[in-house]
Amino acid sequence: MTLIINVTTPDGIIMASDSRQSQRNIKQITRISTNTADKLFQVNDRVIVGTAGLAFFPNEKGMPTNVSKHINEFSKDSDLEKLTVKEIAYKLHDYINMKYPWEKQLDLSAQQLKIEAQQKGAQVLSIEKLEDSIEFKIKQANGRIEEGHLDIEAVDILVSGYNDDGTTQTYEIRCPGEITLERDIDEYGSTWVGQGDVVSRIILGYDSKMLNMPAFERMSKQNKDLLNQLHGLEYNIQWGLMTLQDAINLAVFLIKSTKMIQRYADGINMDIGDVQNVGGPIDIAVIRLDEGVEWINKKQLHYPNDF
Repeated sequence: MTLIINVTTPDGIIMASDSRQSQRNIKQITRISTNTADKLFQVNDRVIVGTAGLAFFPNEKGMPTNVSKHINEFSKDSDLEKLTVKEIAYKLHDYINMKYPWEKQLDLSAQQLKIEAQQKGAQVLSIEKLEDSIEFKIKQANGRIEEGHLDIEAVDILVSGYNDDGTTQTYEIRCPGEITLERDIDEYGSTWVGQGDVVSRIILGYDSKMLNMPAFERMSKQNKDLLNQLHGLEYNIQWGLMTLQDAINLAVFLIKSTKMIQRYADGINMDIGDVQNVGGPIDIAVIRLDEGVEWINKKQLHYPNDF
């Protein structure tokens, strides 16, 4: 997991990311694998891509391959210079879906679920494979029936930049999943993907976990306008008046705030147990209409002096 922040202003676009990468080992324990991963990629002179979510998946030979390798290969396509931001987003969505064998991964997840249940002396009553997830029912050794839902781990991608006519667009991609239009032409604001609960709480006033609380679900059924009322909690940020330096300052603040909260908090009370998935250096790229892409901060290979 990671955190990618995008801010679109009248003066340009900024994309910022942390550098931490985590993975699950054979015991299904999540551990931090590196603090020097690249999450931002320049695909042409006016478009930046940020990646979050699943960092590795097996290639056609079954070897684990970093998502960054596939993004870099995608960026070598010379036709990208001629495409709009929307066309790049859709082409990248198709490309990652083609490279990511998520259907095979779903089958492996079902097999792993059966193995783990047998090891615990439980009995798998049913496993139903849906489009990109699994629903299961297990009878535990003590006789308790457990029902659950297992989603395939997705690759989350943010695509943002300028079109040839000077307009800006930002798209969120989920593989497997859909493409979401976050901000259309000449619309200013911020978008984030990855572990964005702290950012959501700061900017919006709540995060999506609240929507899953039984009490909120009951209230939302009684009051259909409840989600619209939650919009009143969002900070009234004047995105259209923000300078590029303001956008950089805000993005760095949001990533550092997430890193700090994760350092001291072990999840939330309704879902205790979490990994500090945001950390490492912060990379920042700026896209301006006339100047193109400029890296404000980008990790470089160096001799380690901290051993």
